[in-house]
Amino acid sequence: MSRLTTLLENLNTPQQEAVQHTEGPLLVLAGAGSGKTRVITRRIAYILAKGLAAPSEILAVTFTNKAANEMRERVAELVGAKNAAKITVSTFHAFCVKVLRQEIEHLGYRRDFTISSESDVRTLMRRVLANLEVPAESLSPQTFQERIGMMKNADREPGAPAVDEAAAAAAANPDKYDTWLADIYESYQSALRAANALDFDDLLLLTLRLLREHPRVLARYQERFRYVLVDEFQDTNTVQYELLRILVDKSRNLCVVGDDDQSIYAWRGADPRNILEFHRRFPGARVITLDQNYRSTEMILNAANHVIANNQQRREKRLWSSLGAGRPIDWIITSNEEHEAKMVASWLKLIQSKTGAKAKDFAVLYRSNQQSRPLETAFRQSGIPYVVVGGQDFFERAEVKDIISYLKVIANPRDEAAFLRVINMPRRGVGDTTLHHIHDLCRAESLPFVRGVMEALQRGSIPTEARRGINEFLGLTKDLRSRLKEGRETLKSIVTELAGRIKYREELDRTSKSPEQSFLRWSNVEAVINAVGAYEAETKRPSLSGFLDESSLNSDGRQSKDDRSQTGATLMTIHSAKGLEFPFVFITGAEEGLLPHERSLRDGAVEEERRLFYVALTRGKRHVTIFESVSSRRASSLHGIWSKTRPCQLPRRKRAAEKRPLPSGADSGGAI
Repeated sequence: MSRLTTLLENLNTPQQEAVQHTEGPLLVLAGAGSGKTRVITRRIAYILAKGLAAPSEILAVTFTNKAANEMRERVAELVGAKNAAKITVSTFHAFCVKVLRQEIEHLGYRRDFTISSESDVRTLMRRVLANLEVPAESLSPQTFQERIGMMKNADREPGAPAVDEAAAAAAANPDKYDTWLADIYESYQSALRAANALDFDDLLLLTLRLLREHPRVLARYQERFRYVLVDEFQDTNTVQYELLRILVDKSRNLCVVGDDDQSIYAWRGADPRNILEFHRRFPGARVITLDQNYRSTEMILNAANHVIANNQQRREKRLWSSLGAGRPIDWIITSNEEHEAKMVASWLKLIQSKTGAKAKDFAVLYRSNQQSRPLETAFRQSGIPYVVVGGQDFFERAEVKDIISYLKVIANPRDEAAFLRVINMPRRGVGDTTLHHIHDLCRAESLPFVRGVMEALQRGSIPTEARRGINEFLGLTKDLRSRLKEGRETLKSIVTELAGRIKYREELDRTSKSPEQSFLRWSNVEAVINAVGAYEAETKRPSLSGFLDESSLNSDGRQSKDDRSQTGATLMTIHSAKGLEFPFVFITGAEEGLLPHERSLRDGAVEEERRLFYVALTRGKRHVTIFESVSSRRASSLHGIWSKTRPCQLPRRKRAAEKRPLPSGADSGGAI
């Protein structure tokens, strides 16, 4: 059997067609659970087996580190570790960081730029608002951050006119934020540039700008990547789409895989039109639909199909399965969210008693993180082990941010947000009065913050104790920076020495509420040090900037969504559940105002809420239960918003649940 034939084994006919289509634009419309990752990885192996490209000429991009790692592992199984190592399999942001580390000097930045974390951005935004004398009591810095992020994702410069209907509508009805937005956007970008720092949205936007403005750079990357493949294409924003378009402008060998019915990230700039209009934007593109689901029962898929069929802006497809009919979906009405949580716990235990399922087989999905509180209480009272996905990001913990900020200042002394975080950590006598004086000097003379610090020192306008503290800080970071450049010591040893020289263990003992908390916080610091060591061991040419890049790009992990070693039930938002699957899925809070969210009802964005509900349903493999609370909200939302023209087709025997809440432990009939 030939190698090409082997790569087509165990694929259905549409999957085989997608793998074999190697020339020109291709859209693989892949429904939930239809084996899209298998298609992408087999297609990469097929291209290599036919000798159409070298491994280094293939670029595969997706959105999460988990998805990129999984794709990388599957490709290695098919083509061998040596070939797989030469293929660029990456998230969008990681790919852009690699490009910018090599080319960003074309844009006037230095290669030692740092990537600003969420907390860094908040710090910088607060200073920008203060400098512009924006009334902070009535305007939220976070709202400005979100709006600037949306403008960047839409490829809009400060003051640029609206380019789509939604933005045009907002521009036609300006609010109090719009008065300030252009000035704040411009000042915020100036502050980032002065700090030689980029926020996450800049990673994409500056890469696009680089390729647009520097034809020779663009030509190099166009020549290098002859085949480009994209997973989860429905989640791309305008900048990501333009990056892809410009990269394949010559080869036209772009394969995108996605599902418009799972486009649920409009709030962060994703534009479903990228997938809906693909065949028009790339004339001659082939469209192949994968509609066989390998995950769920027919009952689950029928409910999902009926809900999503009410959306007008979608490509027609209907998921089907050969896994059998399965149990009808259960719909449980409760009196309030506490009652709902208790019913979730009771229902989970009932299913366990009837099926022998383990707690880890269950996922409880909800619209927003706040809904986890009563569920956690009910699970603790019922003795059900659980894990909450979406807790505090490891890299957002105070002690971790302190160490990372020190490393950022060592790597890039211009990083203002990092500088401000640790200049007085531990205490060095650099108080708010000194910092306000430096800020006033910077504002009066239009100086970057770190330049303002040096100017204030030279003028002798800083009190003696504060001057001593600042000089101590500058001396420490300069010493460690120069020793890193010499390259005679490991990065891990430098970080270990840093923690010792600032007496950080003692600082944690002083500021923690208990010895136990101090121990846990120091364990997090040790985890950073060990992560540095692991990075050095796994990287051919380790550098401080490389470690910081990896830390920034991995900070989307939060509590790991792909950790199957856990023994408890999973509590998570529907957004976090995308890409996962569970034998038993509970969807809670399925009432108008919550799911669908009141914002969508007000703004006319119900189609995305249907897509969100569709995603929730299709996470289930064996059985799905829907919970609705009638208190303070209108009931029967499933027969209202979800289905304008037809009911959700819940089983008829379950309609009794619409009339009264089920008692604890009650069964709706039928074997689970």
